[in-house]
Amino acid sequence: MRARPDARRGSLPSPHNVKPMDFRRYAAAIAAFATALYLAMLIAALGVLSLLLERDVIDDPDAGAFAGPVACAVATAVVFTGLLVRALRRPVDRRGRDRGHEVAIGTALLLALGSYVGYAAGAGIVVGVSNPYRFLPFLVEQLIGPFAAAAGILSLVVVLLEMIVLASRREQRGRPRWPWEKRDD
Repeated sequence: MRARPDARRGSLPSPHNVKPMDFRRYAAAIAAFATALYLAMLIAALGVLSLLLERDVIDDPDAGAFAGPVACAVATAVVFTGLLVRALRRPVDRRGRDRGHEVAIGTALLLALGSYVGYAAGAGIVVGVSNPYRFLPFLVEQLIGPFAAAAGILSLVVVLLEMIVLASRREQRGRPRWPWEKRDD
């Protein structure tokens, strides 16, 4: 019979003694990667939409050069904040047992709405700084345009994917393992 490696010598922890903070770290890392994915997809989608529609993402000459990056930054901040808060929260049932993360469509829709409005509001704030009377018309123009809608739709997709990844690790504890590491020898 082979002796099991000691936890103090760098062996893998058993699934039963993993601390909740380990999963929170994993969930926070997934939230950061999902946010980076969202930002990359948002920039790509805005570029493709701009080419297909043959119009600028921010086509108001009063907006300046910072309206687009600020809009993307605000939408990304909304997604990251929502994912990080959800990652650091530890869901428990009425008896105090760990429930694990589940796919919450309402939360995903709320974050999609937040990034949709955040994109338009971020660009609107930049315009509103130079001319406060242009804030509301510019905000409405952005909300009915395709670019803010793309920010919301991509947010919904990325947040749902992140939730599916976290929910798939519900029964597992510890770090992800390759199939050959899961064998009990």
